[in-house]
Amino acid sequence: MNTTSSAQPRESLRQQNIRVLTWRNFLFGWRWNMVRAIWQPFVLSLGASMPLLGLLESIGGFGGIISTAILPIGGWLSDRRGRKPFVLIANAFGFAALTAFVLAGWLREWRLLLPGVVLLGLTAIARPAVDSVTAESVSASERGLAFSRMGIAFAAPGILAPTCGGFLASRYSFLAVLGAGALLELGTLCLVAFTLHETLVYEKQIPLTVPEFLALLKRIFMPPARLRGFYAAVTVDVFAFGMGAGILPGLLTKAYQFTPFQLGIMASVSSASWAISQWFVGHWVDKRGYVPFLALSEALAVLTAIGWLIAKSFPAYLALEVLWGLVPATWMPAFTAWIANVVPERQRAEESGRIGAFRGLLSFPAPYIGGLLYEVFGFQGPIWANLIGAAIAIVLLLRFVKEPHES
Repeated sequence: MNTTSSAQPRESLRQQNIRVLTWRNFLFGWRWNMVRAIWQPFVLSLGASMPLLGLLESIGGFGGIISTAILPIGGWLSDRRGRKPFVLIANAFGFAALTAFVLAGWLREWRLLLPGVVLLGLTAIARPAVDSVTAESVSASERGLAFSRMGIAFAAPGILAPTCGGFLASRYSFLAVLGAGALLELGTLCLVAFTLHETLVYEKQIPLTVPEFLALLKRIFMPPARLRGFYAAVTVDVFAFGMGAGILPGLLTKAYQFTPFQLGIMASVSSASWAISQWFVGHWVDKRGYVPFLALSEALAVLTAIGWLIAKSFPAYLALEVLWGLVPATWMPAFTAWIANVVPERQRAEESGRIGAFRGLLSFPAPYIGGLLYEVFGFQGPIWANLIGAAIAIVLLLRFVKEPHES
């Protein structure tokens, strides 16, 4: 089977792809940050309880079982049919999801959120393809910086978008925010359709067979031996996050009656911290190694969770968002570059999807469990669970995960 990859496209096309993906992440960041800031208060406003909110997060939404299930399929298909089609499909799913949310809010019926969260979960089909296009458009020595640039493009809109979303929701309605999000998704779809270049071209197309697909499903639960420590550490990380930080806006709405505008300001502060620090982190990740930055990210998460346990006022939580913004800034470039440099090019999207699926399949109940912990123990229950999980992840990273050149 011969392949020619657009890991070797003309230099101008490489540079254009990075520019396009940067703008895509910028627009996606506006939509995600604006809608995410008001999402949990919006769900609660329709009459949902905290466990029900957790269940919706677990099913689909921004990181549940649906996105988990589609990740390996998206990666497997992307390695066989190219990257661009699945980026386009994801934007179409996103537009449909936000349209469903608008309908649910208009009719005041939370049950209509179910098809929306399923569609939103399906947008994860693009994640392995986007990571692969990024990796294939730069040299191996520049990948940490390239992924850092993608992180900056996503985080920068978060400086204003959540506050704008919270303001629009408080001044007008949640529907104004959701409608604006749908328009941004449509604009992103047009950008990708007309300007992104395919980076993986097969001289002979690989057939899609049932035995190969079944083998893929089997591989999800059997990570390669050399990657099992990494799989374990990042799975504990996402489970811990899902129980606490993943439902924090809902927790603050319930426990301290924070408004959508206050939650939006908090998200803006964390995004500003993320965007500013991301550039400096990107320069150091390729030089200092990936594992130290992954462990540092978890340590910052532990410190932030301790702050959440102590804080009682909006100004205190606002200050903690500066620290919280450093968590993704240190995690994302190290995480994506580690995968890109340890996995062969022809398997890169599939492995990215498989890691996401493994993490998600084992951690998808976390938001629901967090909601139950709130019902039993109050605000501190989910936060303690988050703190303990992050501490365990630090131990696993330092003990079992090596740099790509040592694997």
